[in-house]
Amino acid sequence: MKFLITTAFITTGIHQLFAQCNPAPGNVYAFTANGIDYEIIKENLSWNDAATCAVNRGGMLTEINSQLENDSIFYHVNLAGITASNTDAPDGGGAAYLWIGGNDIATEGAWVWDGNNDATATQFWQGTSTGTPVGGLYNNWGNEPDDFSGQDGLGFAFTDWPFGVAGEWNDIDTANQLYFIIEFPHDLGTENEINTGGINIYPNPSNGLVYFHNTGEKATFNLVSADGKLFYELTISNQQTVSLLLDSGLYFLINTSSGTNQKILVE
Repeated sequence: MKFLITTAFITTGIHQLFAQCNPAPGNVYAFTANGIDYEIIKENLSWNDAATCAVNRGGMLTEINSQLENDSIFYHVNLAGITASNTDAPDGGGAAYLWIGGNDIATEGAWVWDGNNDATATQFWQGTSTGTPVGGLYNNWGNEPDDFSGQDGLGFAFTDWPFGVAGEWNDIDTANQLYFIIEFPHDLGTENEINTGGINIYPNPSNGLVYFHNTGEKATFNLVSADGKLFYELTISNQQTVSLLLDSGLYFLINTSSGTNQKILVE
C-alpha cells in the first residue's frame, strides 16, 4: 500500500499543516532514503495512536517492501539518538522496538500493511513463524510471529531479543508505548536511490557506511576516488548486499563490464 504520486511535495510544509500530532522538534529525526521521506518520532504511543499520529502528519506508519528499504531504515534508526530503554516492549523479549505499519488486528495470523489504520490493507504474511509470505511479498521476521498472549502489532527491533536480532521484526502487543517510523508520500521522479548497472547505492550522500545491493546479474565493480585511485574491487552476486566504511570524499563506482559509473559522496 505504498504512496505513489506524481506531484512533488514540500515535506516541511505538509507536516506543518497537521497540528494534531505535534512532537517536540528534538524528538523528530527526519531522513530520506531510496526516494522516500521518513520521520522517526521519539515519543511513546500505542500502535493505533501512532498510526493516527502518522496520518495527522501527512503520512502513515512505514511499510517495508525490500531488504534495501529495511537496511536503509535500520541505518537511520541507529543515527536517530534513540535510548533503547525508552522504547522497550516487555512482551517482546525485553528488546527495544519502533512501530511500523503491519498488524493482524482484523484476523489472527493474517499480517497486513495498514499503516494509516483505514482497514484498506495488503496482506504480506499468513500464519506464525512457520507461516508463509503472501504473493511473494517481503518480510523480515525473526523467529516470529508467535502471537504470544495475543500480539497484533508489528515492531521493528532496535536491539536483539531471544528469537531475533536488531533490524528484524517481531509481533508485540499493540498497547505497548513505543517510538514509531512514519513514511510520507513520495514523488516517482525522486532520485535518492542510486542505481548503476543493477547496483543500488545507499545512503548517498553517506556519513561513512555505504551499502551496495545488486539487483541484477553477478558483476564486478571498481570503487575509485575522484583522482582515479582504486580503493576496492567488488564482485557482487544477484540480491547480495555489501557494505563499506569509507572516509570522507568523492568516489565513483564503475561497472567493469559496461563502463557505467555513479558518483558517491561521503561527508
